[in-house]
Amino acid sequence: MEKILKEGQLAIVMPVLDCLNYTKQFLPTIRTKHPYKLIIINNGSTDGTANFLDRLGKLEDVIIIHSKENIGCGPGWNYGIKYAIENFDSQFFFIPNNDILLHPEAIDTLIDCVSLPGVALASATDVAGQVVRAPDVLTLDLPKHGILKEAPDFSCFMLSRETIEEIGYFDEKFYPAYFEDNDYHYRINLAGLKGVSTNKALYFHYGSRTVKEGKEIKKTVNLAYLANRDYYIRKWGGKPGDEAFAFSFDKQK
Repeated sequence: MEKILKEGQLAIVMPVLDCLNYTKQFLPTIRTKHPYKLIIINNGSTDGTANFLDRLGKLEDVIIIHSKENIGCGPGWNYGIKYAIENFDSQFFFIPNNDILLHPEAIDTLIDCVSLPGVALASATDVAGQVVRAPDVLTLDLPKHGILKEAPDFSCFMLSRETIEEIGYFDEKFYPAYFEDNDYHYRINLAGLKGVSTNKALYFHYGSRTVKEGKEIKKTVNLAYLANRDYYIRKWGGKPGDEAFAFSFDKQK
């Protein structure tokens, strides 16, 4: 995509729950040739994140939405996407974790990738196991040949407006996290489309910092994993990779 997107067409949607130090590291790595709106959903953080975001929200094109409680991963994504559509008529939605660092070309590459025919979702490739230090990702040389794999990574991904219109929003019954990504990927495949990762968009993922560094959320998501797994099996007739239904259980006749 050679042309520059119009104001508001690109929205960066990022729910956060604590882990302020990682948010501070991530924000300076946002690089793109396109103008964008940054929408951060604060899911009831208690570590100083709220005060930091309030200061950040004074900047132009930064929108801060505070929630007293953790509304969850999928619901947070949905809220930010809906806000971007309703307020800015956004056409592309970049959704990163806050515990990552981005290669300077990552966002623009993902826009190009998700604009390809048949691609509903495009994600970057995590290089955490390939570099010595996290900031090394900022200066990595990109591969000469692009490779797309049917293996999307929901820690750093891009959706288009067409995807939302075709596939819909994330299933908010997967709360607060786990299996909402498997569910969305399966729905993409059922629609005859692809969710891919590209080796030409790179990022470094510290890895599940919200869970590893938050005692309370860790307890919650451990219980949620089992509940969400069982819901996924009921919904699709099997675990991810072993689905039996072409329609979710609540839509079958």
